[in-house]
Amino acid sequence: MNAERPLVTLDLDGVICSPPFGVNLGISTRFLEAAAEPRPARVPPRTLSLVADRLRFELRQPLPEAASALRELQAVRRIVLLTGRRTSPQLWLHRHGLADAIDRIVTNDTALRSPHFKLALLAELAPREHVDDDGRTAQLLAQRSRVRVYLRDWPRNRGVAYAPSIARVADLAAFARLVREGG
Repeated sequence: MNAERPLVTLDLDGVICSPPFGVNLGISTRFLEAAAEPRPARVPPRTLSLVADRLRFELRQPLPEAASALRELQAVRRIVLLTGRRTSPQLWLHRHGLADAIDRIVTNDTALRSPHFKLALLAELAPREHVDDDGRTAQLLAQRSRVRVYLRDWPRNRGVAYAPSIARVADLAAFARLVREGG
C-alpha cells in the first residue's frame, strides 16, 4: 500500500515547525537566476552544526495544525521531509509525536545551498508535490522542476510576483485538505 500513495516532499521550518517568535526570518524573496550555476554553501564542521542546530531549532514548537495535517496527508501521500538543515530533526519529531507520520527524512549533506539541494533531490525523488515556505526556493523549483510547488503563506513571502504555477496555501492543513479533495 505504501508504494501506491504518491510522494510529497515537505520543508520542515515554517511548514511543520514554527519559527522563533512567529517571525520567519529565513524566508527570502530575492530570486535566484534559474539558469545560473549554484554558489557553494558555507558548510560548518559537523560538530559545530550539531551544536548550532540544537541551539537554533530544539526549542521550537510544531505549528498548531501540523500533527493533524500530517495525519490527514499521510492517508493519501508518502511523506518525505526535505530540509535544508544539516542535522536530522528526528529527535524533535519524536518529542512532538510527529515521527510516525514521516516516511523518510532527507537533510542537506551536500555542498549546495538549500534551494539547489532541494532542486537536486526533487529530481531524484520525483514527488508529486513539494511544500515550502521560502519564496526563493519555491520560485527556483517551479522554474526548474516538474513538481507541483506549493508556497506556505507567511507575511515575509507576500507581495512578490511568483511563477504562475506556484500555488499558495494558508498552512499545512489547507494543503492536506486540497490534496485529499483531489486538488
